[in-house]
Amino acid sequence: MKERIGVLGCGWLGLGVAQSYAVDGFVVHGSRQSKKGADSLQEHGVHGFVVQISESNVSGNLSAFLHGVSRLFLTFPPGLRRNPKRDFVAVIQQLLPHIHKSKVKEVVFTSSTGVYGPQQGIVTPSIVPQPQTESGRQLLEVETILRSQDGFSTQIVRLGGLLGGDRHPVKQLAKLPVVYNPEAPINLIHKSDAIGLVRFLADQAPWQNIYNGVAPWHPTKQEFYEQAAKEMQLPSPKFTEESGNTNKIVIDPQLESLGYSFFEPKLGLAQAP
Repeated sequence: MKERIGVLGCGWLGLGVAQSYAVDGFVVHGSRQSKKGADSLQEHGVHGFVVQISESNVSGNLSAFLHGVSRLFLTFPPGLRRNPKRDFVAVIQQLLPHIHKSKVKEVVFTSSTGVYGPQQGIVTPSIVPQPQTESGRQLLEVETILRSQDGFSTQIVRLGGLLGGDRHPVKQLAKLPVVYNPEAPINLIHKSDAIGLVRFLADQAPWQNIYNGVAPWHPTKQEFYEQAAKEMQLPSPKFTEESGNTNKIVIDPQLESLGYSFFEPKLGLAQAP
């Protein structure tokens, strides 16, 4: 009998994770914050539940959502861009007692390479993060809290910049007056690989571990986005003439040794620049 999967936060990324398991015949519980959103999950083969978690309380059907779930994916973002005063750590603290009361044995948390801050050079999961933003600091604290829990095993997947489908950073960059650090390497991951990697690691990689989810291709920002704009028939971003001094490249040697093969190593481009 296949284990029951829970995906808390069926948004842009979480819905893809939930669908991938549903297609393979798993019973999948997914959550959204509204009844309309939860009901829409049925169209994707996912059992939808309304779950709302704030810093001070939990509302909705969290107990029903967690019922029978053995592997839980936490795929909802901190939300600090929309609400800079949000305490994401407190949100996770509200969630933990409910996980401990359930039959959940494995928790996957999709974090961000933003926890590393502006560190330069080659950045692997063994590097000590130095977050500079409030979002990065809170994500790192949540990682630490989850990894310290007894009762379930944890995987942390630090994803790079996300793109795919109708979501592409070049759309925003093309609107800016100028884009800085044109020589900086990119550290991105396509949606198909964010989904594929998160699931691959949960199915096949060691637990109680941290992984970086970034495509193994790091052209410069200018090279990549000029080619992306060309292929998408968008105006090319305007880059500053100063090259900048950013040379951070996020990698994870564990992925190759584990045998993960990227679906979109060139991040959706038809032709490499």
